[in-house]
Amino acid sequence: MDQVNRIIEDVKKEKARTDKIFQDITFEIRAEQVLMFFNYKEIVDNVNDNQYYVKHNHDPEFIDIQALNALKTEFKKLDISFHERRDDFM
Repeated sequence: MDQVNRIIEDVKKEKARTDKIFQDITFEIRAEQVLMFFNYKEIVDNVNDNQYYVKHNHDPEFIDIQALNALKTEFKKLDISFHERRDDFM
């Protein structure tokens, strides 16, 4: 559960940021592995009109099904939006 607590704290920090706007979480579910992505609202303007500015969003998290269920419960309590994708790959 240490990973779950760390991720929840990361989400709280990302939500509080002012330099980029946190939007929601996407869970991509594949068999027993889940990829978790932090989504941000895209800002049309570059930072200080710097055309070479490179945005860096939070890195994806690799979690298991148990962590997914724990995170979904906590995100509902914290009113953090999330959605799931269950893509079938051939």
